[in-house]
Amino acid sequence: MKVAIVSPYAWTTPGGANAHIADLRRHLAGRGHDVSVIAPANGPADVTGVGRAIGIPFNGSVATIGFSPAMAFRVRAALRAIDPDVVHVHEPFVPSASILSLLAARAPVVATFHAHIDSLLYRAAGPALRPLFRRIAKPVAVSEPAASSVERVFGVRPAIVPNGVDCAAVADVPPPPPGPPTILYFGRLERRKGPQVLARAIPLIAEREPGARFVFAGDGPLRASLERALLAHPEPAREAPVAEEPARAAVTFTGRFTEQRRRALLAESTIVCLPAIGGESFGLTVVEAQAAGRPVVAAANPGYASVVEDGRTGVLVPVDDHEALAAAIVALIRDRARLERMGPAAREGAKRFDWPVVAGRIEAVYRQALGG
Repeated sequence: MKVAIVSPYAWTTPGGANAHIADLRRHLAGRGHDVSVIAPANGPADVTGVGRAIGIPFNGSVATIGFSPAMAFRVRAALRAIDPDVVHVHEPFVPSASILSLLAARAPVVATFHAHIDSLLYRAAGPALRPLFRRIAKPVAVSEPAASSVERVFGVRPAIVPNGVDCAAVADVPPPPPGPPTILYFGRLERRKGPQVLARAIPLIAEREPGARFVFAGDGPLRASLERALLAHPEPAREAPVAEEPARAAVTFTGRFTEQRRRALLAESTIVCLPAIGGESFGLTVVEAQAAGRPVVAAANPGYASVVEDGRTGVLVPVDDHEALAAAIVALIRDRARLERMGPAAREGAKRFDWPVVAGRIEAVYRQALGG
């Protein structure tokens, strides 16, 4: 089968949707399919680049997208050159290569909705978008929250096919090492992902668990302010409480990291903490941590709640509640038997998101779009 996969986001900018598409391309190719990727690109890239993109605030983050008559021409030319059997468009209504491909496609279109969007603006735009929605042969959502967003606006229930995780890549991550616990946050350092919630929780955790260490792996707009708050070492006043100093001394920021470094960080961790405050439709980072056998303490936003079995593979806490976050982490550190049970359960639970399983399900959707 010849497949054209379309991303609305600049391929040269790291992001969850593009990581998903890159892995999907690899696994579909491994199953014998001829796969091409079309996307904006702000530099050399191993895809069919269709123009430059700029950063636009969207859904609590920044989306790097492009939209222009020149891009429309390039998208149409790329689709004609590839001549695919199926066009797989991600986030079909993002004004970029995705919506342009939806308009230009001659082959059946499969569309994957990644985002959980609960806004009046999206619902108000529904009537204008319905003619475009009817061009989609098979709508797909990555989770229940994302599917609900589509169903509320268009009255159609998409099939749910989750994001995939390469379980084999972290299968050799050993159990947490003995000694002081390490709490790992990994992802973009931006407000929507919640690193500031963990930062507020650190003094509470360190007061009760003075040996605990904290690692922030990733980069983003909050990094400088978090480093100022957590790494500063002002000369303490004589009456200052000594208990605050361990929290400051036990924090590390890694900056951007490679996949190899990610595995090393997971191996060094005891608990993975992911306190995103909203806008999450799935929880790819959560599942990656679980696949490595790490229990996750996560915010109970709709996306994370859809992949964490609370009390079995991880612990869910109220969104943007640093006190509850601290209490859950401390309780898990102190209950070593529970911590040791959760690791294997998390790894087992992640298997339903393993890429060979997910790629097979997407392949089945393509065949449905083709009429059998």
